[in-house]
Amino acid sequence: MAHVLISCRAFIALVFVLSVAGKLRGRHAFLEFTDSVKALAPRLPVRSTAVAVVATEAVIVVLLALPVTPLVGFVLATGLLGAFTVAIGASVRQGRQVACRCFGTASSAPVGLAHLVRNAFLLAGSLTGMLVAPAAGADAGGAPGVTTSLVFGAAAAGVTLLTDDISRLFRPLSQEG
Repeated sequence: MAHVLISCRAFIALVFVLSVAGKLRGRHAFLEFTDSVKALAPRLPVRSTAVAVVATEAVIVVLLALPVTPLVGFVLATGLLGAFTVAIGASVRQGRQVACRCFGTASSAPVGLAHLVRNAFLLAGSLTGMLVAPAAGADAGGAPGVTTSLVFGAAAAGVTLLTDDISRLFRPLSQEG
């Protein structure tokens, strides 16, 4: 169980670390993210929602990094990821073309099915962490076990962060821009 917990913590924490860093890498990046918040959640106060999202992501990273708070981190991550998924799903259902600024990057790809699949993957990691956190023991099998778990979590984060690139591989050539 400890291996699974370490992998989930690394996966979710790394995704949120890079998300926060991408959104805060400069004024322009944060403004682009704020614009996407306005498009994805038009009924919410834009600037305070954008600030709250970044702050929550940062808190999740800290909670997952500390040895005594991963369960709280996973609960918070699951709630935030659920909210993201609902917002993306509504945008897709309504046919709105909203650029994904989920990680602060200047992606030109509008949110779509690939982003919903990505969020399902993130939710699976977060829910798994939430389920195993209370039962996971401290024994991770020493350095090799911890290293393997961290590498697995980092690989999952890498795949997640490359959603737009991976989905582009499966689009018909007629949709390439």
